[in-house]
Amino acid sequence: MGSMSDMDVLIEQMVSDLSTQAFQLEERRLRLFLNWLMDHSSEMKASLGKFEPGSGDADLQERFRSALKTWLPSLPAQGLLWEYQTITGEIRWWRDLDPSRWKMIIKTEVES
Repeated sequence: MGSMSDMDVLIEQMVSDLSTQAFQLEERRLRLFLNWLMDHSSEMKASLGKFEPGSGDADLQERFRSALKTWLPSLPAQGLLWEYQTITGEIRWWRDLDPSRWKMIIKTEVES
């Protein structure tokens, strides 16, 4: 097996970082983040498909990593950096969402 290129190493680090950050989210926030991500990227939607957090979907994180490994290399370098920043920003947004806004989102979700 040949050595990995700098781009491969960068993508591997991005996938690891995004996966670690996303899967530190509480289950409901993770689900809403993944819904956002699949709306954001048709490639991620195709790769992740249907998921049910909490239903013993132990391979969800592996599917997430695999989907990123398929999608990210298809992007040009600028697009790759932009997507990485966008996705980490979204994970931070879900993580740091204040309790009153979180309650509103959950209430809206339950009603729909």
